[in-house]
Amino acid sequence: MTALLVALGLCILGMIASVLGPKSVGRTSGFALLGIAGIASVAAAATRSGDSVQRLSLGAADMHAVLRLDATAAYFVGVLGGVAALVAIFALGPRGSDERRTGRTASASACSILFASLLACAANDVLLFIFAWELLALTFYWAIAYGGTDKTAPRSAYVAVAVTHIAGACIVAAMLTLARTAGSFDVDSAIAASAKLPTAGAGIVLVLLLVGFGAKFGMLPVQGWMPYGYRSAPAVVTALMAGGALNVGFYALARFVVSFPVAPLWFATLSIAIGAITAFFGIAWAAAQRDLSRLAAFSSIENGGIILAAFGVAIAGRILHQPGLTGFGVAAAFVQIAAHAAAKTTLFLCSGSIGDACGTTTFDRLGGLARPMPLTTAAALLCGMSLAALPPLAGFMGEWLVLESLMQAFRTGNIECEVVFALAGATIGVAAGVAVVTFTKVIGIGMLGAARSSSATRAFERVRSPWRGIALVIGCLAILGVGIFAATLLRAAAPSIDELAGTRAAEAMIGTFPLVTPTFGGFSSVSPGGLAIMLTGFTLLFWIVSRLFARPPGRSAMVWTSGETYRAWTQYSGTGYSNPTRVILDAGVRTVREIEADPRRYRSEIRPFFDLPFYRAVTAPFLRIADVVRATQSGVIAAYLFYILAFTIVMLILFPSVRHW
Repeated sequence: MTALLVALGLCILGMIASVLGPKSVGRTSGFALLGIAGIASVAAAATRSGDSVQRLSLGAADMHAVLRLDATAAYFVGVLGGVAALVAIFALGPRGSDERRTGRTASASACSILFASLLACAANDVLLFIFAWELLALTFYWAIAYGGTDKTAPRSAYVAVAVTHIAGACIVAAMLTLARTAGSFDVDSAIAASAKLPTAGAGIVLVLLLVGFGAKFGMLPVQGWMPYGYRSAPAVVTALMAGGALNVGFYALARFVVSFPVAPLWFATLSIAIGAITAFFGIAWAAAQRDLSRLAAFSSIENGGIILAAFGVAIAGRILHQPGLTGFGVAAAFVQIAAHAAAKTTLFLCSGSIGDACGTTTFDRLGGLARPMPLTTAAALLCGMSLAALPPLAGFMGEWLVLESLMQAFRTGNIECEVVFALAGATIGVAAGVAVVTFTKVIGIGMLGAARSSSATRAFERVRSPWRGIALVIGCLAILGVGIFAATLLRAAAPSIDELAGTRAAEAMIGTFPLVTPTFGGFSSVSPGGLAIMLTGFTLLFWIVSRLFARPPGRSAMVWTSGETYRAWTQYSGTGYSNPTRVILDAGVRTVREIEADPRRYRSEIRPFFDLPFYRAVTAPFLRIADVVRATQSGVIAAYLFYILAFTIVMLILFPSVRHW
């Protein structure tokens, strides 16, 4: 708890130093304090002993400032701290070209995001949690609207704050209902009191919580803010948002929804179905993107859906009184959370390096970056492989566990669960296949080939400061480590997994070390370390064979381009490469195509479901009501006096009835 308090204090100091520090000194000081706060957060998670729960009340009891550090909170505090430290190391290098002015706003908003995230994970009071959640939404708005240089930032910030505040209203309604039922604002008491709610009331509260928390990690249909917000914020802040703060939504799911004592079975199947659909549409929309940052944002939506499906399995296990299934679902979600945090943070940092070097992250203006930017290319390759779930990396272990948890449908003995589990597993499997195509485009189109623009031709690795290189190397090691040492991660998360499952689920998964198995013995197993050794051995063997046997002499010739001289634009473009996938998935992707007079100018743009037109249609009735109410606000004092008189007359007429009530 002391280390956690130090981390919170350092975040506040980082905000102050960023705002008051002169020019670049303020930025450097802010990110340095962010990094130290991240390290303190990791220390808080690592030094928490066993199953202990630490509580701390700050001030009088009626201030509601009560903190708690237990196994579940510690896991997410550790992930948040690791991401913050990685982002801070990268940011200590040169200021990004997408940071506004001196970059002090970027560092201040990053510190505030970490502060709000840690506070939400440690809050042991319903009102304090609501405060931290709303504070996190406001810090997102600050980073998006004022941190970067993107011209669409005002609209992006408005969409972000609108969606997250609607979600916040759902959370407030659900949380206050639980608190009133419990007669206390203590988090554990509020969750336990949900057992007193009628079945219909419990279902409504759960749906409100799911919508509210889902907005943070991109669940359909409240995912619309992410592609806009992630692109408009500076890359270093976006990395913290996507790899770190997004996990606050998953923490809230684990704390409030998975722990819900009484829940209807339809809610579990609904969560799994929404998760699978979110994963599929997220990666389908990502495949059609022409910009790396937007592609990464839609990829975050996909991963949010995968993790939600795993939590849905855990909820189903709790409802059906199968603690092994609950533990397996939680464990799969936790591994995928760590995998996504490592890969997505590093990918957005790579996007920042590419944007600085080329002035753009649009695929059709990139290419030819492998030689001038070898470290960024290698890091992006590793991120893409992990997010495409290729072994033995972190993403493979996370998605393998999620799919294995969905394969346990036959253990439920419920036909509804069996059908939903099977369809969700097939949907996520298809999404994994589309992810391979998507991230092949990132590397093949974005990094390899010839330069597609003069800015890409002049690109170079920014190695004048070692900080960026160190951050990318650490990110790559984290991706490898979470994959190869998944058993170690599960052992570290065992107190939280077992606490939520009510049984020693983690031990059942790693009891046959170095194998990782489902909580049910004899079903399947995988050895991440063995996969790594095998793949490394085959690679080394191929290299040796290629050196032992001489190849025939090569001959250089002009590239055949239908009789024309080769030029960079004759390569596959990002749009051209993803076009077959887009055509197959067009019913869901909904691409709008434009062909200009010049035959070389072809532009396509996707229009996802639940995007701005959907939100406009939903909000139209409320805006009409607001127009009617606004008409009564004339600003004329006589009108307001008339309202008071009319209200008084009505109350006098109804007084006997009112008194009877």
